[in-house]
Order: sequence, then C-alpha cells, then structure tokens
Amino acid sequence: MVRPRKPEAERRSRTIGVRVTAAEAAEIAKRAAEARMTTGGYMRRRALGQPVRVAAVHRLGARERVELHRIGVNLNQIARALNSGASAPTGTLEAVERVAELAAGLLTGEALDR
Repeated sequence: MVRPRKPEAERRSRTIGVRVTAAEAAEIAKRAAEARMTTGGYMRRRALGQPVRVAAVHRLGARERVELHRIGVNLNQIARALNSGASAPTGTLEAVERVAELAAGLLTGEALDR
C-alpha cells in the first residue's frame, strides 16, 4: 500500500543551510544520536524551541525481566476477567497503582522492591 501524500503545507520541501565547524557538527551529531533523532530532526526541534529529550536506555536484568513478566501475567488475568463480564477483582486499583510504580522504577533504572 502506498503512503498518502501530505498536503503541500505539511511537506518539508525547504532547506536551510547552516555552516558549522567540524567540532560543532560532531557535537550536534552526538546530541542527536543521544536523543535517538536524525541530525535534521534534532536541529529543527531545537530551532523551533520544541523539547528534545535524551532517550534513556536501560538494560533489564534477569530480575527485572521476571518482574515485568509477572506484571504482564497479572494484567492479562485482570483483563481476561473484565472482558468475560466479571466485576473488577478486589484490589484492582492498588494493583494498577503498583504496576505504575514498577514501570516507573524500570524506566528510571531504580532497583525494584517486592
């Protein structure tokens, strides 16, 4: 399937040239890579005052993978019960809040407690 063409107003058809030193180019490329963006996309967002967040990449250890699997199993069981017409099990809200805490811990790289 062919991707539909964007309207003319949304197409990025203009080019703006900027001269930089080799050191500046390397720094811009490094920052763009840290943000997991292309150099052009990074420069466009910075020039337009839009936020550029550095993407944090955390490797999950065996303990975190096990905990994440347990979370997924629990969420699947809750979803299955709700989809079959059952009322929400007691403690569902607390479980969802705990999932949010654990997910935040995984994203920040903090140690998980049980």
